[in-house]
Amino acid sequence: MAAPSLSTPTISLSISVDPSSYSFADPTPPVLFITLLSHSSSPVTFFTFKTPLDPATGLNQNSFPITDLSASPPVLVLQDSVRLQRLPYSRAHGSGDDKYFLTLYPSTPMTVSAGFATGGGEGWRKPQPKHVVKKGRVVDEHGNPTSARRGTKGIGVDGLKSGKRYKVDADREKLGTVWWKWGERHNILVEPGNRNWNLSEVEKSQGVVIWQIGGGMEFEIL
Repeated sequence: MAAPSLSTPTISLSISVDPSSYSFADPTPPVLFITLLSHSSSPVTFFTFKTPLDPATGLNQNSFPITDLSASPPVLVLQDSVRLQRLPYSRAHGSGDDKYFLTLYPSTPMTVSAGFATGGGEGWRKPQPKHVVKKGRVVDEHGNPTSARRGTKGIGVDGLKSGKRYKVDADREKLGTVWWKWGERHNILVEPGNRNWNLSEVEKSQGVVIWQIGGGMEFEIL
């Protein structure tokens, strides 16, 4: 393991799903938790939008691959990806991107979470089994298909099969592209109206983040 330094932040990342067993009869999906711990000596700030560091948007970008452990051999589950365009990103206080600047402090755990399903599993997005999802139609409260269209693969537990065990992990490649900079978020954000609001014009810190990632989290669909 490389020793932490100001050129190589070292971050532990662990995943949990609560509850670890889910039935499509349940009214709400399980919650996906991401716990981060910095082993570096100084605060470091990440821009988390569409990355594994923000499960709410990361789930929409296949940032959490799911493996079907019941298959022999285990196979990767194909899931929907939602097109999210928010360019250019803003570092202005109070902007739509403000909440995606996350500061990790030395030896201080930080946990972020989201409903482990399409759109967090809210409203019409209540998770459905694969045989329903693949039809590409939103269902009403009685389970009847409507004329509204939806993705045919699902996200999170949405679109999986009952009676199977799965494992969810963090996408290493996406973690390698996360924008980061030494310092706290208040040192990076600017006041509204500042002409230097565009994040793409801010030089990020140099060096490669060392991610220490566990073996993922197993869960089952009842």
